[in-house]
Amino acid sequence: MNINQKLKRNFRSSKTWKDFRHLKYVEQGGKCYISQKKLYKTANLHHIDTSTEHYQDLSKPENFVYLNKKMHDTVHILFPLYVADESVLDRLKEVLDRMKELNK
Repeated sequence: MNINQKLKRNFRSSKTWKDFRHLKYVEQGGKCYISQKKLYKTANLHHIDTSTEHYQDLSKPENFVYLNKKMHDTVHILFPLYVADESVLDRLKEVLDRMKELNK
């Protein structure tokens, strides 16, 4: 574990972070921002601003969203692909639309 990972881990165990997480949980009504399904214990308060220097900056609550674990993992998988080629979302939607049509 490198120094940045240790700093992040220590911050996530702080009372400040835990209180902030609770406020975001209440603000989102206990639901995952993307799926709108109930949040589970494994949910993550996702940092939209992924820069290390802003990791502990809670001054912009709009830069955080609660996501269930699988949705959080999906965002992290898709983000670098999206940065490289925004049309990845169009192709994803095409596949999902085709699946929906074929699996009615």
